[in-house]
Amino acid sequence: MNKWKKICYGALPFLAAMMLMYILTFLFLMGSGFAWGLFHFEQIKADDYGFAGLFADEAWLGEVQILGSCFVYIVFLFVFGIWYKKKFSPSEHAVVRIGNLPLLAGILVFGTSVQCFCSYALNLILPLFPETNRRYTELMDSMGTGKGIVPLLYMGILAPVVEELIFRGLVLGYEKRELPFWCANFIQAFLFGLYHQNIVQFVYAFCIGIFLGYLCQRLQSLKLVMLIHGVINISGNLIAYFKLDFLTGGKTAMVMGMLASMIFAVASWLYLLCGKGKFVSDTKGL
Repeated sequence: MNKWKKICYGALPFLAAMMLMYILTFLFLMGSGFAWGLFHFEQIKADDYGFAGLFADEAWLGEVQILGSCFVYIVFLFVFGIWYKKKFSPSEHAVVRIGNLPLLAGILVFGTSVQCFCSYALNLILPLFPETNRRYTELMDSMGTGKGIVPLLYMGILAPVVEELIFRGLVLGYEKRELPFWCANFIQAFLFGLYHQNIVQFVYAFCIGIFLGYLCQRLQSLKLVMLIHGVINISGNLIAYFKLDFLTGGKTAMVMGMLASMIFAVASWLYLLCGKGKFVSDTKGL
């Protein structure tokens, strides 16, 4: 029974993140609305429903949502960073040789290939489910994907660092103390998928989580998977920003592109997986 308690305890970082996300988002929206009211006091006096209507204004909510996400993840960075440092010794992870050009090349190829594969797959499959496609498109738009520097910084830096701390750092770290690695890896990837709170992102986040978990375990480097996660997110933002249409051609072209990106993704993952002696030093760290 004690072992099962410890296994369940491994999910605590996920549950804490979900609870904190809702609380902090609510507080940020209330604070943003109050700040707006201070600068638009005359408008509120003239319209009894001015302040209440603000929270029904999709345009205003869209503007503050990405800032709210940044606020939440900055708080997460401190909370889960301290948690990780207290519960897991830095000596449990090796230091990545950041200046290693073959390593950087492998990271870039793997990250962009994964993003291209997911984009091709979604462009092929989602049109078959119009309602799901609509919801997913609205979600991506609300996150500001491809719409400026703030969303890019959030999805390319804050999100990878925080989410890797939570899932490949804390959850995987706790679970593999009590379970075989394959089982611990499955649990952290499953929770990583649930964390995104929609079926489309659940599927590809779960799969990506499996690959990143194996890399983290093999290379003993949380920093490495943070970098890869960042490349995946940044490449998705750049594709959206530049509206690259090579991902939305005919079905045959998209199938060929999906197969090609899958081959590059698997090959670069295996390259990274087998490169422990080349990419990490004996010195320990995050």
